[in-house]
Amino acid sequence: MADAKISDLPAASALTAADIAPIVQGSGVAAQTRRATFAQITAGVHAERMFHVRDFGAVGNGTTDDAAAIQAAIDAASAGGGGIVRLGPRRYRVSGANLVVKENVCLEGPASFPGGQRLAADYRTIPGTLVLSSSRTIQVLRAGTLRALTLMREGLGTPPASMRAGVTLRDGMAGTAITIGDGSGSHHDVMVEDLLILGFDLAIRSDNSQRLNVRRLRGDNRNGIYLTRTYDISRVHDVHFWPFLTGNLSGVSLYTRSVSAAANNGSGAIRITTSATHGLVTGDVVNVYGVGGVPAANSRYVVTVVDSTRVDLQGSAFTGSWSGGGTLAVWNNRRTGIAFRVEDSDVAEFVNCFCYGYDRGFDLGTGAQSIQLHNCSVDDLLTLKDPGTVGALIQGTAFRTKWVGGFISSMATAIRVNSAATNQGDNQFVGVMIGGDGGGRAVEVFDGGLTLVACDLPAARVYLASTGDSLSVVASDTRSATFEAQTGADLARIALVGNRLQALGSSADQTSALLRRRSEALGAELDLENQDGAIAYRLNVGAGALAPLAIGGDTEANPNGGVVFGAPSDMTAPMKLTLRRASTTPAAGHALGQLAFSGRNLAGTETEFARAGGLSEAVTSGAESGAFVVETRSGGTLAERFRIAASGTVTLTGPLLLPADPTAAAQAANKGYVDAQFTTRRLPVVATSGATALTLAAHNGRLVSANTGTTLGIDWAATGDGFSCLVANRGATDLAISLTGFTAATPGNPDGLTKIRAGGLATLLAFSPDGGTTKVLLLSGAAAP
Repeated sequence: MADAKISDLPAASALTAADIAPIVQGSGVAAQTRRATFAQITAGVHAERMFHVRDFGAVGNGTTDDAAAIQAAIDAASAGGGGIVRLGPRRYRVSGANLVVKENVCLEGPASFPGGQRLAADYRTIPGTLVLSSSRTIQVLRAGTLRALTLMREGLGTPPASMRAGVTLRDGMAGTAITIGDGSGSHHDVMVEDLLILGFDLAIRSDNSQRLNVRRLRGDNRNGIYLTRTYDISRVHDVHFWPFLTGNLSGVSLYTRSVSAAANNGSGAIRITTSATHGLVTGDVVNVYGVGGVPAANSRYVVTVVDSTRVDLQGSAFTGSWSGGGTLAVWNNRRTGIAFRVEDSDVAEFVNCFCYGYDRGFDLGTGAQSIQLHNCSVDDLLTLKDPGTVGALIQGTAFRTKWVGGFISSMATAIRVNSAATNQGDNQFVGVMIGGDGGGRAVEVFDGGLTLVACDLPAARVYLASTGDSLSVVASDTRSATFEAQTGADLARIALVGNRLQALGSSADQTSALLRRRSEALGAELDLENQDGAIAYRLNVGAGALAPLAIGGDTEANPNGGVVFGAPSDMTAPMKLTLRRASTTPAAGHALGQLAFSGRNLAGTETEFARAGGLSEAVTSGAESGAFVVETRSGGTLAERFRIAASGTVTLTGPLLLPADPTAAAQAANKGYVDAQFTTRRLPVVATSGATALTLAAHNGRLVSANTGTTLGIDWAATGDGFSCLVANRGATDLAISLTGFTAATPGNPDGLTKIRAGGLATLLAFSPDGGTTKVLLLSGAAAP
């Protein structure tokens, strides 16, 4: 070959590591042309730079097994003392072997963070994806790092387009995506961050590896993170488990059929009939809700298919009678595992973590000591009211859990404490929204202790079992919460302190109890239960500036209950009830106390009909005197009718009527009480000027002054069979008397007269001469025809 310039030589189309290429070193007269292999050239160029998997033979087409090439890149980095192994913006299949990220090596993708949800749940084009066989795992050893990539289970293809495809996707979740260490206790300080993990049975498993850091992770797997034997603090921050693979897909995420019947299948189980073809197969899991009349149907069940519109609910027991309604649902967003599981760990820290759709949100088991959770939350689909879901489960020997902020909503049970820790360490939730009207009791304490501080408890049922150590609710919003217990004694053990609108509190100096108002318009109320546990009596404060303290029975449990002063005891002195007026300016005539007797009138208005009380007659020191007064209502006002003065003088306003024949041995007339005080008093006069019905109560023994315009009538039923009065006709015409209920239609008179002459005075006497058969009104005096 003739001599030629290097620039004139043809370009090499491809170079292998052993190929030789010329290079020019130096410049000017010192320039020299030398030879070097391509491997020597690339080694110089790549010195102290990151390792790329393509340099070790990785293809990244999603079908070629790149496990060996990626491992070779990791091994090369490890052999050089550590470094970064970079994936390109491709999909790398890993199926032939596990990937082991060795000490001081970081395996990372081409982007900082792959994020989470994709349009239409399509995750096939995310750059920097490891397509991992379910039989393989990414193992991260001491001080290793896994960063900025997507782990997707092999077999995930196009997004599910039907309910059945969604079920198949969920059932296919298998394998463990990431394994921290090897369980030997010698692989610590691992960092896992900026990952998206999809389609596995378990996202991360860490056993006996201390100081694990997990940050900014998104995932959709049957189970999320499982920590055990992490005695030095593990930190899990900003982890979000959500149904990315099935979420927000019409007809896939939530597949429903209306229930058209619920009946006994003939063997005692519940048979559901749907209004349209259900598309289920035996073994499918469904949620049934909203079924009326058959409460046991509303739950989660495995079905046995009868035909295209009928299924039997396995393990159910039919009771009741279907009254209508109901929905059968397949919720493909359900993940039947545990989002966060911790055992044998000290002070593991979870910050800003969330999960949706899991049977259990956080499961803190045996040996989970002082787990710290900050602004963590759990959520579920509320309409299902799935009875198999628990937000925070504290069990085994877990104790001293501290959960601050966040919420636990829509789970059947938000918090369940069932820990047999021997030290009885309390578990505390502070500032957490708990409840959300799920399918069961929001809070349950079966064993161990629980304190809720400054929590919201909307529509929450809170329960304490006899085996529970303690349950305290402090400074929380309990307005719509209800409290339950295994026994009445257990209910009394629930400590409620300073809660919003809680009735019982204390004064600022804590020297007195405080019963708070019920609302801005109503005062405090104290309800008392009877022996059956029903509210039988209520003591409350009404409304207004002069609001009374009212005591009364419950309208249903005890509408006519009485009040007894002097409970059963060994009292030897009488009960003394004092009504006291604590005035700083006492004066004669002041009412000191009153007993008021009230009821409703025909218009439903509360009205005082009578009252009795004591008043001061004199308040001079050493010469005090008092009186007792009775007042009754007549028309629109209360007026004094009876008084016993300090001197003993009795004053009666109105006539003294004896209840029967005063000649009987026990009557007043026979005891000498009819004296000059009664026989010499003036005759009472009743003036009239219009239509007047004469009655025993208003006119007997009185002078009726009938002025112009008066008409008189009398009904036998109002005479008491012994009525008499004087009538002075002061009109200009004779005055007739109309009769009702008498034997004759007109008054009787020896001269046959039936009217009272104008200007005349006559006596009327109503009586029965034969004991009731004959009823007459006798007219005598100034009678007229």
